[in-house]
Amino acid sequence: MENLKTQIQKAVDVYQSGNLKESEKLCNKLIEANKPYAFLYNLLGLILADQKRIEEAFKNYEKGLEIDPNFAMIYNNLGLLYARNKDLSNNFNLEKAINYYKKSISLNKNIPEPHNNLGTLYSSINKIKDAIMFYKKAIEINPKFSIAFHNLGNAFLSLGMFDKAKENFEEAIKISPNLIIAHRSLSRILKYTSSTKHLNQLLKLHQDLDVKNTEAKMDLSFSLGKAYEDIKDYKKSFNFFNEANSIFRKSIIFSIEEEKKKFEEIKNIYNFDLFNKYKNIGFVDSSPIFIVGMPRSGTTLIEQIISSHSEVFGGDEIEILPKVTKEKFGNNDLRLFFNNIVKFSNKDLFNMGKMYHDKMIKFSNNSKRFTDKLPSNFLLIGLIKIILPNAKVINCMRSAKDNCFSIFKNHFTSGKVTFAYKLDEITQYYNLYKSLMDHWNKLLPKFIYNLKYENIISDIESESKNLLQFCNLTWQDQCLNFYNNDRPIRTASDVQARKKIYKTSIGSWKNYSIYLEKYFKTLDN
Repeated sequence: MENLKTQIQKAVDVYQSGNLKESEKLCNKLIEANKPYAFLYNLLGLILADQKRIEEAFKNYEKGLEIDPNFAMIYNNLGLLYARNKDLSNNFNLEKAINYYKKSISLNKNIPEPHNNLGTLYSSINKIKDAIMFYKKAIEINPKFSIAFHNLGNAFLSLGMFDKAKENFEEAIKISPNLIIAHRSLSRILKYTSSTKHLNQLLKLHQDLDVKNTEAKMDLSFSLGKAYEDIKDYKKSFNFFNEANSIFRKSIIFSIEEEKKKFEEIKNIYNFDLFNKYKNIGFVDSSPIFIVGMPRSGTTLIEQIISSHSEVFGGDEIEILPKVTKEKFGNNDLRLFFNNIVKFSNKDLFNMGKMYHDKMIKFSNNSKRFTDKLPSNFLLIGLIKIILPNAKVINCMRSAKDNCFSIFKNHFTSGKVTFAYKLDEITQYYNLYKSLMDHWNKLLPKFIYNLKYENIISDIESESKNLLQFCNLTWQDQCLNFYNNDRPIRTASDVQARKKIYKTSIGSWKNYSIYLEKYFKTLDN
């Protein structure tokens, strides 16, 4: 009969293989058949957390701590639970996660995981210097901790420190040649030629990879699509981009028909009568600058320019407005937010604007002005006008064909850009966006500044001056040197926004026109 140690290792191996149901069965049998072990409750907590059974995971971690209150890894895993369920509009979970990680470290300074996880948490709230410190500590404890090297590379990447990012991605790959996420990150900053060694590594991994590992296959396909685009082999590039998107599209739920209904309801609810009803009742403050548009439309570039101003804090893609909206309206269905607005009192809407402002002031360290660059806030422009009537809204526009194909070439790791993985769905969603923006511009003349990406590329100085004038900001020369802005960037445009203005992205879809024209015929350009 197997001894207990062997049985526990078997449960761990099954868990690490990804068979969560089987590992849960094995773990429960071991718990029933043996005296209480904190390790087993910790393992079961991990298994349940990976199945999104959060409450059950909590209970098992608590049972483990009853047996051994000094079990450091349980505190680390509790920190993970809170970090993964954090809400930046409510710092409660965030603070709990930090405290659990620090508790884990205080109990055992020689385990790298809580240092790495604390680094990831700090990175998520733009405390990049703190993140770097903790990643380095994790590596100091375990010089073979490949994921910490990868995370450190990402931290440097967010600061535009590409050489250091490359060095750490390559070290992660050297330690763990099959760490696909590190290959994906490295591919984003390399400029490939046919003789680039990493291209052959990618091709071999793609060929050898178990087809069941679909997420890894997707990452490799996006990487290879980008590599062959660099090489100008557009046929291979498109095939790999298409494969990557097809893999991910199977894993998400999205209905373009439901989106059409939602957009139509927004237009029906937000009309002249509604704005007359709620005229001059919002929180009167001029701090917020909302930058909206489709993904890959130039929003990051515009935020780089504006946040280079000494009075402006760059908030990046922060979800405070959607979360304030959920909190006030009390349900998770975006459509009902809009329906329910007609039931709200003037005081409710004033308080919503004030709540948003207060949370952003705290997040921006009491800055005079701040940007909020969540592209999907274009859905909420009507609400913004009502609750924050003095806010500035900038709508970033780009050639529809370039915009749609750029979306197709990128994987959006937040998991919230669900329309981005089939060309016909991307183009239909783009048309919905364009129609809604036409609606907002008609209803709210002069409230929205519509900025064309191509215009700012062709005359950055004039366009930037007009932009700052719209935002009621005095001109500062450093806004032209936006690429020197060292604020962290953690979006799909993190690499491009560190470069000087370049024109190669304009009309880039034409390299793939043979594959795209049938999808682009219906685009509202």
